[in-house]
Amino acid sequence: MQQLLLSTVLLVACLAAAPAGAAISGRVIVARSDIPIAGARVHLQADVAPVAITGADGTFTLAVEPSGTVIVTAGVPYASERAENFATNGALARNGATAVTIELEPIPEEDNQDYEPIRAEPPNACGDCHELQLEQWRGSAHARAATNAWVRDLYSGDGTPGGGAGYVFRDTHDPDDTGFCATCHAPIAEARAPGAIFFDEVDGDSALEGVNCSVCHTIDQVGTNVDALHLLGNATMRFPLDGIGGIGTHEYVWGPLDDVNYTFMKSSYAPVFSDSRYCASCHEYANPETGAPGQRTYTEWLASPYAVPGPGFRSCQNCHMREMEAGTIADPPPLFQGIEVIRAPTQRHRHDFVGATAAGLRGAIELVVAAEAGLGELHVEAQVANAGAGHAFPTGISLRNALLVIRADVGGIAAEQTSGPVVPFWADDDVPGVQEGDYAGHAGKGFAKILEGRINGAGDPMSPVLFIDAERVLADTTIAAGTTDTTRVIFSLPADSRVGATIHVEARLLYRRAFRALAVAKGWTETPSGGPIEVEVSRSDRSWQLAAADLAPTATPIPVNCTGDCDASGGVTVDEIVTGVAIALGSRSLSDCDRFDASGDGEVTVDEILTAINAALEGCPTL
Repeated sequence: MQQLLLSTVLLVACLAAAPAGAAISGRVIVARSDIPIAGARVHLQADVAPVAITGADGTFTLAVEPSGTVIVTAGVPYASERAENFATNGALARNGATAVTIELEPIPEEDNQDYEPIRAEPPNACGDCHELQLEQWRGSAHARAATNAWVRDLYSGDGTPGGGAGYVFRDTHDPDDTGFCATCHAPIAEARAPGAIFFDEVDGDSALEGVNCSVCHTIDQVGTNVDALHLLGNATMRFPLDGIGGIGTHEYVWGPLDDVNYTFMKSSYAPVFSDSRYCASCHEYANPETGAPGQRTYTEWLASPYAVPGPGFRSCQNCHMREMEAGTIADPPPLFQGIEVIRAPTQRHRHDFVGATAAGLRGAIELVVAAEAGLGELHVEAQVANAGAGHAFPTGISLRNALLVIRADVGGIAAEQTSGPVVPFWADDDVPGVQEGDYAGHAGKGFAKILEGRINGAGDPMSPVLFIDAERVLADTTIAAGTTDTTRVIFSLPADSRVGATIHVEARLLYRRAFRALAVAKGWTETPSGGPIEVEVSRSDRSWQLAAADLAPTATPIPVNCTGDCDASGGVTVDEIVTGVAIALGSRSLSDCDRFDASGDGEVTVDEILTAINAALEGCPTL
């Protein structure tokens, strides 16, 4: 008691003696020693500037003049390859203080092999203190990752009543093949045995929470091998041994803040948490055997305008972990010597990880349609612009797809398409006949990454397949961030069209969370979260009266969609013919020039090559 009283008196005396108008200075040292720590970032808690960096002797001088008692914090950027790393910490100070000492706790190098990561859901869990983040996380796809009904249907056929129909991984693959689903969907289960856990055998309270607090905040590093699947070569999780003074393994966490000083949380400053590469650990990967891509969201972002440093820069976290209003990071807020720290919105981010919502899609993807009649034909041009997404549209797992469906009629009589691309085969289900929602063969286009491969490496190649069976990309017609896809089609006006008849052109852009054939086979009528499988992103309806001039030749020829015209220039060049031949031979991807695929079947045929050669010799047709 006497020692505590003496320490308090000395602290008060030190604070009271601080001269006015001076900076704050001191040292950062290893806890319970006098060993200096170099390279530590020192600043006032929750104030991102100014920042002082400690020298070789651990000293710092912070150019601030606070009006009252403040918390000065220190943090060293975590680096897994470094021999010693430290948790962040802080100390009280007043303006002009010259002997501030901040002690940083070393992180044990050895891991606790018996530790079971704590849950998000109370009691005795992260949610006990982080109620707001818990409530947001509960509504996220992360919270359902380990129990996702669609994943269970695809993996073991037992997620929904009809899940056993169609493709089931466990029924079609070798008994010892795990498929790696748990690696990202239940990382806690695989923390000590990456790739070894069957997804339908995941157990344990924390593991069944999917991607919970313990998953993200025990990741100590994410590498640059983005093709590797999370814990299988690109990221590691750490559970340090219990520390000195009763520090429990669960107290060691990693995050984006360099100034946490809460007594019961030993937080490491990990800058990678603010980097899009952190998200790439699960949102970019390839088939470990064939190299066929599963997800390419991170690479898509790197190629986007949003990855360019400057005022337009946006990371994954900026869009999918939106800022909140100013406030504390815990509830009730942690107090240090009675001081409550209010953080700016840039330090408080939502944890609901919002993805492709209907509102988000409509705000990011634009559809512009132009149409004109002439010479007995109707020419339609539809532009789909990926104006607001920081990655391709669509992105993510290969099940995601989108359709542009164009229809036209004159006086209520359907106009017949005579030129231009059509919606591909994968837009339909496998049920004989045409059902509502089957759009294959309609004027328009499909946007997706179509993977081809053999199931379990045997039998004939199929498409589309999941990444685990993929051997190559058959076609990639997704729309890159910041680019626009243009589709041109021609309809013939019905023979008996009359002046005054109403011409109606409808274009719909549909986003589907799964291929229709798969959804119908499994009996899916909604997503695992209860949302719609299909979202109408945009619709254009144009109507006008057929005039006499519409039946006369147009003054200016209108170029039509020309097979082989890769750059939509209105002509086909020799270089474009070479590209088409390479696509047909399989040495180049269809995404290099999807205009060679006039039939929309995902392949380039000899007939399509000959059509392109004819266009190169005689010119592209015009309206």
